[in-house]
Amino acid sequence: MKLQQLEVFIAVTEEKSLRAAARRLDLTQPAVTRTVQELESDLGVVLMTRSVQGIELTSFGAALRIRAQQLLEDARRAREEMDQLKGDMRGKVTVSATSTIALTLLPQAIDRFQEAAPEAELTFLEVKFPQATQHLRDGSIDFLVSHVLPDMLDDDLTSIPLFTVDFVVMAREQHPLRNARRLAELAEAQWSTTVTSGGTQHSVMEALFQQEGLPLPRRLIQCSSFAIALGLVSGTDTLVLFSRLLAQRIADLGLRQIPLEQPLPALEMSIVMRKDILLTPAAQHFVTCLRASAEVLG
Repeated sequence: MKLQQLEVFIAVTEEKSLRAAARRLDLTQPAVTRTVQELESDLGVVLMTRSVQGIELTSFGAALRIRAQQLLEDARRAREEMDQLKGDMRGKVTVSATSTIALTLLPQAIDRFQEAAPEAELTFLEVKFPQATQHLRDGSIDFLVSHVLPDMLDDDLTSIPLFTVDFVVMAREQHPLRNARRLAELAEAQWSTTVTSGGTQHSVMEALFQQEGLPLPRRLIQCSSFAIALGLVSGTDTLVLFSRLLAQRIADLGLRQIPLEQPLPALEMSIVMRKDILLTPAAQHFVTCLRASAEVLG
C-alpha cells in the first residue's frame, strides 16, 4: 500500500467518478482504474463498486477512506514538521472553533501566532462537535476548540482546558418577556438552538430545564449556524442560550440578557485533539498562543 495509491483512492471517493478523479490528478482514466485495482489486490478486498450512478464505497472502502485520509494528512504533517524544525514556519494549521472562540480568543491568538509564523496558512472551520471529531480522526483538522461536556470525549481524544464559561438567555431589547425572572415564564416562548439533540448547547438547555422540573420548549427552532440564530433572536421574539462571553461581545446589537434568578450551567472551553497525533511545531505554537490568550482573558 503506497501513498500514491491512497491519494488516487481518496480522489476517487471525493469525486465519486474515475474520470473526474483522473482530471483532478492529471492522470489518464486507465491509470486511475489500474491504481485502484492494484490497491484492492494488495489489500485483498473490494473497495468500491461502479455503476451508471457513479462510485459507491463498500464497507471496506468506507473504513479505508478514514485511515487513508489520516495517513495522507499525517504524511503532510511529517513533511511540514521537517521544514519547521529547520526554521521555516510555513505549512498549514487547520482548526475547528466555536463562535465564542471566534469572538474572544481567536483575534489575539492569531496576532501572537503570526508574529512567529507569518507565512503559515491558517484555516478555520465552524462545525458541530460530532463532525469536528470526525475531522480530527481523519486528520483534516489539527485540533478543535469547543465547550466540552464530561461525557463528550471518546478514549481516542484528549483535551486541554482553557477557561470555564457559563450561559445566559438572550433576547431582543423589546422582547415581551425581557423582565422574566423564572425559567417557567419562558417555557412557552419560542427558542432557538444551533445544535441538535446531544450537542453542547442543546445539552445545556436540557440541563437547565430539567433542574427546574420543566420539559424542553415545544417551540424550538434548530439552526445550522450562529449567524442564523443571531438573526432570529435579534429580529423576532426568539430566545437563545449564548455563552456569557459571546453575549457580551454582541450586546450592542440590540440584544439583552434576561436576568433569571436561577444560575445557568457552566462548561469548560477546551482544546481537543487526538491522543495519537503529534502536532507540527506550527500547530503546537498555535495551541500555545490560544492558551496565552486565554490567560489574558481570565
